[in-house]
Amino acid sequence: MKYIIWTGILLILLPGCTTRTFTNTQRTAIEQLLLSGAVDVAVEKFHIPQVAGKKTYLDFTNLKTYDLEYVKAAVRARFAQLAAILVESPDQADYIAEITSGALGTEFKISLLGIPSLPVPGSAVPLPELALARGVEQTAIVKLLVFVYSDGRLITTGRYYGKAERDENSILFFQFQRRDDIRKAWEKADRQLEAQRTKTPQDKPTRANPKIIN
Repeated sequence: MKYIIWTGILLILLPGCTTRTFTNTQRTAIEQLLLSGAVDVAVEKFHIPQVAGKKTYLDFTNLKTYDLEYVKAAVRARFAQLAAILVESPDQADYIAEITSGALGTEFKISLLGIPSLPVPGSAVPLPELALARGVEQTAIVKLLVFVYSDGRLITTGRYYGKAERDENSILFFQFQRRDDIRKAWEKADRQLEAQRTKTPQDKPTRANPKIIN
């Protein structure tokens, strides 16, 4: 009886738990990276040799889209790469470049070989999905319009498209990916950073040559 009592007391005292609150952002990192990746692809396609060496004002007045500040920064960076001289006022500019977006969004598709999740009458818990094969694809697409003019005269215009994709697939218990542009993008960025570091000469201390004064 004593052993039973002491065992009961220990069972009461021993159990315990620790909980931690988990939160998520309103938008997933995958969605945001796909969108910004599509923007990167479109912006890299900009071919506007006319702006090289020209004072250029970027007009974003009609740009209404997701991740607006990222799109603006990516466009500014690309124009700078094209050797445009960016100015803060249209009065200072030789050319005005108006940028707007025709689309920036994601599409989602699920393919299933098997039995989908089905509702149960009178129950809030549906029957679980039974999948032999399953595929999930998420794609981001962007369309950017660039309109460059001066004194009301057309200089050039272009429409640039970009796409970023990612999928997750499974057959029974085996999982695989056919495409992951997010991973490709950060691996490419890491390689570029590493290349820049290797090209940059390391600062080495130099010994000053003594001056001889006659």
